[in-house]
Amino acid sequence: MEYTCLDYQSEMKLLGLKKRLEEEDLSEEEKALIVQEVKELEKDMKMN
Repeated sequence: MEYTCLDYQSEMKLLGLKKRLEEEDLSEEEKALIVQEVKELEKDMKMN
């Protein structure tokens, strides 16, 4: 399996989203949107 720039970008995006979830000043709506985006990204990356 080849590791591409797109793979790297996806990993960095996922890390950023997970780090953002750790912030205390997020509203419940923002958290829900981020969690949904994380799930979709993990699915695309076949991590689920």
